[in-house]
Amino acid sequence: MSETTTNKMNQEEMFREAVLENDRRIYSICCHYFGPGDEAKDAYQEILLKIWLNIINFRGDSQLKTWISRIAVNVCMTFLSKRSKKSSVFVPLSYIDCDSKTGDGDDNHEEEEAKFRFFEEFKKKLSSPDKILVTLYLDEIDYAEISLITGLSEGNARAKIHRIKKQIKKEWEDKYGTR
Repeated sequence: MSETTTNKMNQEEMFREAVLENDRRIYSICCHYFGPGDEAKDAYQEILLKIWLNIINFRGDSQLKTWISRIAVNVCMTFLSKRSKKSSVFVPLSYIDCDSKTGDGDDNHEEEEAKFRFFEEFKKKLSSPDKILVTLYLDEIDYAEISLITGLSEGNARAKIHRIKKQIKKEWEDKYGTR
């Protein structure tokens, strides 16, 4: 068997394993940026293509899931920068689950809608780097991985997320009172 054939088989195996282990993470990052829909699916496909083209060169300097998350964030940011004057949609995972349908008789629907609208207004005030931090934090990525993905020190990432959480809590309380 030639070296090219062996590399191709390794690439296929590595890709298959990477996607199986990180499929949900990749799609939820896409949904954070675009909500569930065609744009998230397009970004997802682009991410898979980038992984396929580069998996054979993965050196293992970081965890595979960190490397894949960084690709996902970069692709989503590129998609956002290519948009024509449409406003970006950055949706917190706590409000949208890409795998589920919305319930028809949900008693908390109005409250969830208020939270969603509030967060949509709040996120418009955030810089792109802060939006990335919030995305990763809401996707339950630990601070060490956030540090590797963003290039910030772990302490700086932790401090920025803490500041954003305090800011959102203050603005919520100013608008709706304490809950």
